[in-house]
Amino acid sequence: MTSSVSVTEVRNALRCPRLFTLGRRRAAALAFPVGSSCLGATFHRIVDLFAQNARSPSRALANLPSRAALDDVAAAIRSSLLDLLVRELAANPRYASMPAEVDDLAEALRELGRHLAGRMQAFAEAPGEVLGRVMLSGEREIETQLDPEGPLVRGRIDALYGNAAGDREIIEYKLTDEANDALDHAQVALYRELLRQAEGTEARAVVLRFSPNLRETAIDAATADRLVVDVLRPLLGNMVRWLEAPETASPTERRDLCAACPLRDECVRTYSDRLAARDDPPAAASRLGSTGSPKPASALARALRESVAEDCSGEAEAERFRDRILAELTREGIQAGCPKLPVVGPTLIQIEVSRPRGRVSQLDRAAHDVVHRLATSDNIEASYESSGGHRLFSLRRPAPRIVRLGPLLARKSEWLAARPGRYVVGQCPDGEILCGDFADPGTPHLLVAGQAGSGKSCLLLSLVASLVQNHGPDLIRLTLLDPKRVTFNVPFFLAAVSAHMDAPVGHDIEDALPILERLAETMQDRFQLFERLGVRDIDEHNEQASVGAELERKILVIDEFQDLTAERATAKQFFGLVQRLGAKARAAGIHIVLATQRPDRDTVPAIIKANLGGKIALKVASGVNSKIILDSVGAEKLYGKGDLLADLGRGIVRAQAPLMP
Repeated sequence: MTSSVSVTEVRNALRCPRLFTLGRRRAAALAFPVGSSCLGATFHRIVDLFAQNARSPSRALANLPSRAALDDVAAAIRSSLLDLLVRELAANPRYASMPAEVDDLAEALRELGRHLAGRMQAFAEAPGEVLGRVMLSGEREIETQLDPEGPLVRGRIDALYGNAAGDREIIEYKLTDEANDALDHAQVALYRELLRQAEGTEARAVVLRFSPNLRETAIDAATADRLVVDVLRPLLGNMVRWLEAPETASPTERRDLCAACPLRDECVRTYSDRLAARDDPPAAASRLGSTGSPKPASALARALRESVAEDCSGEAEAERFRDRILAELTREGIQAGCPKLPVVGPTLIQIEVSRPRGRVSQLDRAAHDVVHRLATSDNIEASYESSGGHRLFSLRRPAPRIVRLGPLLARKSEWLAARPGRYVVGQCPDGEILCGDFADPGTPHLLVAGQAGSGKSCLLLSLVASLVQNHGPDLIRLTLLDPKRVTFNVPFFLAAVSAHMDAPVGHDIEDALPILERLAETMQDRFQLFERLGVRDIDEHNEQASVGAELERKILVIDEFQDLTAERATAKQFFGLVQRLGAKARAAGIHIVLATQRPDRDTVPAIIKANLGGKIALKVASGVNSKIILDSVGAEKLYGKGDLLADLGRGIVRAQAPLMP
């Protein structure tokens, strides 16, 4: 008899093979709590009912003329969706206990209304006639075998959309965050293949994620096919074998799943091999993520990581950009090639070009025309630079890849744990992780600048999180000053780092001056201690100290420090203390991070800048601002949202700041 699996079971097997086998033993479909939405089912129910009536639209939509304004069409669709929500709320009193979730649900429905209206703008007919051609169907059951020897796969497609060109799109709605991207891509790729096998229908795979704002992700055909071949077909074969021999199911390699697993106790009874993520006690409240590099637990997990996490869409973009650049150079009469593979970073793609014959100066002249045409014809932001014998095009990715702090911490765990004061800044275009070390004599303090929208606040949160990740409160002590009261006012962040904080978050100059004075006093006390013990600095002291007698590193982080210097009298005192600490405090294990939106000469006096060795510039308003931070232009051309240039004692490096958690 042919075995059968559901798409939900496939998702569970992607997370953890043992979760799938134990769930099958229970003969129950398990909804894994990590990354789930409590009102996801309500959203799906409302949208499916709306899709069923798409060919009989509301009177407000039916009365709109051809080429109606986008806002008018969106308003009519939103009205219908919210009417359905009101009926849901009236029918079930439990919604009254979750007002915040209902607000997010309503916002997600509004976002969907505008999205559908945007799709309908491509049609010439009146909106009332078009909706049914955009929403071809709502939820529908589908089942088939991908392979003759494989299991029967059954599932329910969320929706099938159409466009003005007659193409179809298979839609997955998600009300979860980006942490589930890899799973969602695999799921929609599976539905695409099921539809092709069952009905011979080709469709583009699309994920519409509401959190509650809408983000659309289209999985190109090559990536979807690759997921099916490299991940899903092998997985389905393994699932059959795991059902026949449950003891062969491998454990998950995701360290965040075991604590929330609904079958954790049963897993302990069934699989006695020790798993650190499952069997060890949870980390202290001061930790923000797992430590240690994850070890490969299964061929499936490795295949999923290689097929999804390596950024297939970025590689496809890089190939397209490379071919486009070479074609444009040929059009200019320049025969050029690419001596190296493109570098695919989170935010930008770098493509090196070379000219086998002829003058390089001709290539340089033609390259600027290519950059101009990419901007005007393709709406692609690009730049061209020459450095020695290298010629490099840098192109902004249309859909940047999100960089998460957790994986960076895991990859650098051993290095971060070796000494307190080390931190993560971001990921470089070549995949390397940019880190810093306050114990480095060249960068004992940091100056950070970035205008609104540059990602400065996220960078500061991630930097602080990486400092406390591997070291307890006995080794790292934090003092945070936030004059605008927004950067560090993040509940989960404060809860996670509270054990490391010397005092509550400060907000004004009345808080700042006593803090700086106490740090200056601590510096002097430590220097006197070092003199008595005959040691040079905190590192030498701690190497000789007995366990429990080590001195902690004290780190002061001030965001928008210019707000503390509005009054001339207190500004002089503030800058005097910062200058004193900046010049001498490194050896005592005291470090300062100053951040500002306005890096001008008044905000960053030369004497202060000279003592803050580490420099990080996110997007700033002008080349003058960039020069004040980095002694070089360039930061004014950054893309924002975490795109940065940093000089941490080894020259200027570009990177993408991570998001947390």
